Amino acid sequence: MGIGMNKQIFRPWNAAGVPTSSRMIFEGITYGNGMRIRLREAGGDGRRLYLDFPELPTAIRVANESMRLASLPLVPKEVGGSFFLVENSEFLAWLNNDSLDIYKDDPIFHLAIVTGEGVDVICNENPAVVFEG
Repeated sequence: MGIGMNKQIFRPWNAAGVPTSSRMIFEGITYGNGMRIRLREAGGDGRRLYLDFPELPTAIRVANESMRLASLPLVPKEVGGSFFLVENSEFLAWLNNDSLDIYKDDPIFHLAIVTGEGVDVICNENPAVVFEG
């Protein structure tokens, strides 16, 4: 799909506890009982924030922002946060196509975390938001 064909819509994800006005820095992902995405606020005191998924998500993709030249311009600049739900997701469409649409009716969604790296998660439930300390 060419750059002009991208129909994805990034809408702010305003789940309880998620900072809506500060950018985040991606620190890593750990696996155990489910999955934890480790983030830190870019400004201020640099609070650490974890997104805890009770089970492994359906799919996850991490890519440097330099590899996201078609999708990054779609992120609304007036929104100061890093968390988005993606409508008309190309990642979800790819996943449905690759799985021969056997999961297309499942209640899964695309959560995007925009930092220096783009973290894309396809999941069926919101993660728990946990601040360190």
